[in-house]
Amino acid sequence: MSRSTLSLLCLAALACAAPGAEGRRGGPVHRSEASRVYDARFPDPGSPLDRRDLSSSERSGAVLVELTYAGDPGTGPVRATLVRPGGEGKPGPGILWVHWLGEPATSNRTEFLEEAVALAQAGATSLLVDALWSTPKWYERRAIDRDPDDLSAQVVSLRRGLDLLALERTVDPDRLGLVGHDFGGMTGILAGAADGRPRSYVLLAMAPRFQDWMFYDPAKHPTDEAGYRGRLGALDPVDALPALEGAALIQLAEKDFYVPSGLIDEWRRAVGGRGEVRVYPTSHAMELAPVRKDREDWLRRTLGLASAPQSELPARAKE
Repeated sequence: MSRSTLSLLCLAALACAAPGAEGRRGGPVHRSEASRVYDARFPDPGSPLDRRDLSSSERSGAVLVELTYAGDPGTGPVRATLVRPGGEGKPGPGILWVHWLGEPATSNRTEFLEEAVALAQAGATSLLVDALWSTPKWYERRAIDRDPDDLSAQVVSLRRGLDLLALERTVDPDRLGLVGHDFGGMTGILAGAADGRPRSYVLLAMAPRFQDWMFYDPAKHPTDEAGYRGRLGALDPVDALPALEGAALIQLAEKDFYVPSGLIDEWRRAVGGRGEVRVYPTSHAMELAPVRKDREDWLRRTLGLASAPQSELPARAKE
């Protein structure tokens, strides 16, 4: 064996063993300068994902796998549900779904489960994750000084979710999407900006800045408010829009106490030609039927899925 051949083999081995090799799949990520900034701010640690499948079931032709994976190194395992098409077929889109902080019954990975099952029938694979606010009374019990660190760790855990999703045999890693509601949208947009792979976003009922939401509890005060606001400001979701590689549909509500009209106008100004802002006559829960229909249509169109026949739409989406 020649010395040059041996050198090439060594380089190949090092590449396979490099941090993050397990979790990166697909073509090279062509990053803008803005995306590089977020990649450096929320780096993927590249450690093993340590996926543990806990159970499997079938539902309406889809396969549901309950699992855990290793998120940010400073946090515990992330609980998640993988929803993939049943049977064999060509790899299709992969979608990461991040839930809201709202009604206890849906402040967890089940919020978008019905939609994920419906899209599996069209060939999409979904990963629905529990976020840190799925813990009961998280907002009231959180240590406010830790907010910037905890939210940053959540962003890294979501990046790791994109890694896990892209490794699925049913997923085309060049057709990734992300859906996030409330805090799920705010951390999701940062994760997408840092990762660089998602090509489609739907972001619901989110504020442009975390500080718009972190001071509702009058009993909580940061030790150093100026420093806290500065660290939190570095995470502002609205600033991440130029770093996204895909188009974003931002869905907002007319009757949203948490995202009033002034913040809606801010999103309109910020989105520019990077996507669309649509406002609906509903509340922060975004439960109006056209919200779901528009979201599904957007994902189908931007990720290359066939349109749903009218007969297959859920009854509440036909209203």
